[in-house]
Amino acid sequence: MKKRTKEHAKKISEALKGRKVSPEIGQKISKALIGRKLSKEHIENRRKSMTGIKMPPRTLEYRKKMSRLLIGKNNPNWQGGITPINRRIRHSLEYRLWRESVFIRDDWTCIWCGAKSRKGARVCLNADHIKPFALYPELRFSIDNGRTLCVDCHKTTDSYGVKKIDNFLVC
Repeated sequence: MKKRTKEHAKKISEALKGRKVSPEIGQKISKALIGRKLSKEHIENRRKSMTGIKMPPRTLEYRKKMSRLLIGKNNPNWQGGITPINRRIRHSLEYRLWRESVFIRDDWTCIWCGAKSRKGARVCLNADHIKPFALYPELRFSIDNGRTLCVDCHKTTDSYGVKKIDNFLVC
């Protein structure tokens, strides 16, 4: 393949600006680039071109719509409905919104020790159920049944991990 001068490459680049590529051509280009190492200069140019591009905030309406679109057989990872019910609940939009609401109410701060992420100090927070998730299914999404705890404080709770509470096995 003949090497182009920088001037010639720049002329070609200018001529092709704003031109749309068909999906077939895009796939051919992708296949041609598989396994190819990118130069540091190329990576830096791509990084610079992406700066300033901001994704629009994902509204609650958008999140609900996407959640509905990817449930069950519509999900590319669907394996015939073999996911246990507790896992489905803990990965649902309703559960994620419950966690977020608990964190917001507690100002993203551990209510026991006051730990909060700050510059230089990062704290991992958990949304803990006061009355256990497994024993009180009616309170799973009640914000009053939640509290924000850092991982260390969460580990000291009676219901952390797999333990017996009142002769019930909690997972």
